[in-house]
Amino acid sequence: MKHLLTLLCCTLLLTGCLEEECTDVVTYTAYHPVVLTAAEWRSDDFSTTVPQQVCDPSAFYVYGDILFVLDRNAGLHLIDNSDNAAPRPLKFMNIPGGVGLAVRNNILYVNQYIDLLAFDLSDPANPEFLSRTKDVFDPYTDFAANLHGTGDVTVAYTEGTETMQVDCNSPFYGRGWMMEDGIFFTADRQNLDFAMAAAGAAGGSSEQVGTGGSLARFTINRGTLYAVDESSLRTFSLANPTEPEFMGITRMPWGIETIFPYKNMLFMGANNGMHIYGIDNPLQPEYLSTFAHVLSCDPVVVQNDIAYVTMWGGADCGNRGDQLSVIDVSDPRDPRALQEIPMSNSHGLGVDGDHLFLCSGPEGLKVYDLTDDGRLGAEVHQATDFPAKDVIVLPARRELIVLGWEQAGIRQYDYDDTGRPAYAADISICN
Repeated sequence: MKHLLTLLCCTLLLTGCLEEECTDVVTYTAYHPVVLTAAEWRSDDFSTTVPQQVCDPSAFYVYGDILFVLDRNAGLHLIDNSDNAAPRPLKFMNIPGGVGLAVRNNILYVNQYIDLLAFDLSDPANPEFLSRTKDVFDPYTDFAANLHGTGDVTVAYTEGTETMQVDCNSPFYGRGWMMEDGIFFTADRQNLDFAMAAAGAAGGSSEQVGTGGSLARFTINRGTLYAVDESSLRTFSLANPTEPEFMGITRMPWGIETIFPYKNMLFMGANNGMHIYGIDNPLQPEYLSTFAHVLSCDPVVVQNDIAYVTMWGGADCGNRGDQLSVIDVSDPRDPRALQEIPMSNSHGLGVDGDHLFLCSGPEGLKVYDLTDDGRLGAEVHQATDFPAKDVIVLPARRELIVLGWEQAGIRQYDYDDTGRPAYAADISICN
């Protein structure tokens, strides 16, 4: 026992010496958060400005001749798209924190972090603020990922260079990045996204509505606004359209990604399946069924009782391959698979009659024939010059609006009877 105690003491002394001397001197790029207080972002000052260049498009939507583009953490761009070969920017609205949007009867609904805003679009060049419905979305979801517990929000980071000592007993020793007092430090800019992710882990009347892409998180159906985050469906009555009323939350399995309206139903794409909810009572969605699949990213669109679901197995989506499923939903309580077709890089999609438009990332936009019973036929066209992420199909105008990956911007096409896309115009984004 005496020898054991002596050895233990020596070990402790040696450890103490190592703790005093084991440090690295590292020069980091420091990212200091730019924070808006809750009082600042809830000021209801949504002054419109002259058009600005789109920098980081996160969602898009069409209502009439107006194309709306949400710029992540910045605001909303309104673009006159009456001539898709010459889109004309109208206004920029200072609405940081927008993720989802939808329009009904000239009223725009868009989230600002955890709140829901309403604007009158009777004059699209001069939107008028109508109301704010507070605290209807959860913090730490896709709607408010950068919101602090105080209600303040991080909207950006400023860069600086700092040299620091890192003790070998620090959990950040040797990792190339660290965090201290809300500031991110990284020795390699490529570590920034990983560092931030790791730190985050610690009515009945007639209506005119717009069209969103297949990756949308907002939709309107039967006079009601619906929004999905990762694990819930939120319902808003539009009985008083200028002041939407939050009606409640329908809890869902984790992994909800998209929402699509069809007849008196809502189709939710999730990373493990397609969920169908009935809205015979629009204010009380009823669970009908789930079509399960392997872990993957999963938008869905529906036409003629046939659902089309892409399943992309990218790095954040399960790494389980890639396919498009064609599903018979004529009995929404018992969806049945008709086809499962291997794909590559399949993302957002849209349909018009006997054509399906599929966004395939670096492989561009692909066009497929559909058979009389809705099954996928041959690939008939491909536009390979644009990395396509999501698409809005406008059948009445035979136009496509394609959202690109990363810094690609937005590309517009016309298409003919065969579905062949013809370039119309680009909406570029800032560098």
